[in-house]
Amino acid sequence: MKPNNTLDPSDLFYQLLDLAELMQATYDILHEMEYVRPDGSRNEELDRVAALQRIACRDIKSLRDAAQVFDGPAEWVQIDGERNAVSAPVDKSKNGEN
Repeated sequence: MKPNNTLDPSDLFYQLLDLAELMQATYDILHEMEYVRPDGSRNEELDRVAALQRIACRDIKSLRDAAQVFDGPAEWVQIDGERNAVSAPVDKSKNGEN
């Protein structure tokens, strides 16, 4: 997404969904790695990266879940310079759609 583009609220949800999937995939890969070095010592750097990644994964899932409200039929209208959802279902018959 380019910085000057307007972000549609439903796009926010789907971008967070993709990011959560990416974070889960990296979480899975990190936890399949060997945390013990050949000399028997613990790889503390890898432990730190895994812990930070676990926090990021948890937080992005929380954001994704909170943004789920943006997924679904709603008409977004401008009110006082902010985009707000009118949560009533969109009547497609008004647009000539069936």
